[in-house]
Formats: sequence, C-alpha cells, structure tokens
Amino acid sequence: MRIDRGLHLVMSGGGGFDLTDAFDCNVFLVGSGEEWLMFDAGAGRDPAGAAAVLAEDGIDPMSIRHLFLTHGHADHSGGAAHWRDLAGLTVHAGQQTAAMVASGDENGISLGRARAAGVYPMDYVYSPCPVDHVVVPGESIRIGDVSVQPIATPGHSHDHISYVVTTPTRRLLLGGDALFHGGKVAIQDIEDCDVSAYCRTIRTLATIEFDALLPGHLTFSLKDGHRHAKAALTYVEALHIPPSII
Repeated sequence: MRIDRGLHLVMSGGGGFDLTDAFDCNVFLVGSGEEWLMFDAGAGRDPAGAAAVLAEDGIDPMSIRHLFLTHGHADHSGGAAHWRDLAGLTVHAGQQTAAMVASGDENGISLGRARAAGVYPMDYVYSPCPVDHVVVPGESIRIGDVSVQPIATPGHSHDHISYVVTTPTRRLLLGGDALFHGGKVAIQDIEDCDVSAYCRTIRTLATIEFDALLPGHLTFSLKDGHRHAKAALTYVEALHIPPSII
C-alpha cells in the first residue's frame, strides 16, 4: 500500500489494516534510490500475502536490501528468515534482539507465554534468523540518501530499539511498539515489559523531532507525528502510565 513517494506499508495484520496475515505487525518500506529498507518483518506465517502487496505496488522483492528489526517479539521478527533467504538482504538489529532472533530464543521473546495466552496459535513455528549487523544506539547508518539512527527505547520489551529515519523530504520515527497514535503504549504482563523503562523511553522520544510516526500497529501519522510523543509525555509527567493498546 503506497503511502507516499518512497514510503509503503507492505504488511499489516489484525491490529492494523488487515493487508496480510492477522498476526503481522505493520511493516514499512522506505526507499533509498533503487533500494528499499524494510522495518520489521511480520510473523512469517503467510509470505504470499506480502508478495501480493509488493506486486500490486510494483516493488521487486529483490530490491529490498536491508531489514531493520525493532525487537524480537514474533509478530515483528518471525518473518526475518524468509526475507533474508529470499532477497539476500542485510538484517540489522540491536544486540539483545540479535542474540534472541539468531538463536530462536522463544523464552527470551516471550513466545511461550504468548502461545499459552492465545496470542499465537499453539502450532505457530518461529524461524530463527542470523543477524548481519548489530546496531548501536546513537550511531548513524547511511544508505544512499537515507540515514538511519537507532534509538534505545526499552519498556514494551527490554531489547526494543526504534529508528529515526531521515530522507531528503521527511524525518520518520519507525517506532515499533514503543509509541502509538494518540500517545498510547503497549504494556503486557510478560517478563520483559518494564513500565519504569517505558516511561523513560517516552521522555526520550519527546525530545526527538520527527514528522511522521510509523508504529508497529494501528494507524500511522504523516504530519506532526511528534505530537503523539508529547501526548504520552503528559501522562508520564503526571506520574501516570499512558493508555495501553493491549
């Protein structure tokens, strides 16, 4: 689904736009010249669905050269192995995410708890994926005319990283599950969710300027995206927890 020039939504499940498998997160492509950068990879249950969206948008899967993961939860990283095998792309992730995704650490990504709670079907199979590049928060990764800056944003999960992406025309926050439209967050009763860390993350995001908020679920915002961080901050400054989408 083309959002704007050089920006597409190619996967989105039941917590979004129902483009692809119900268990997929929002997966965005950002263009850099003739190449595409993918942010998160969906759950990996229905690659044909994503292929159909790409075909409709006129995008060759082989032109997707980089995949950036925000965290290890299966709806965001379960499809990484498929895309790496298909396109030979470079997989980028934070150190903790990389260790869990590469080893298929289902306890680390809370997949067992999620299956038991009915979030995923019991027959869901997670595919481990090697990570080619471990990103360091604060570094700037230049790919063509696009720069990608990883930002440590723990809270929803201990390994969570968001990406500030600067293109010639936009400054985007690829926020994964760190921040949602309306200043909402995603809090779960799992071992790697930390409310205090989440509040610190909101304070961090409120200091960063970005035009568009592209979250891992629900709707996105293309204009004045920073207002959603400010909305979350109003709760945190009052010693409250922002509303959760879960």
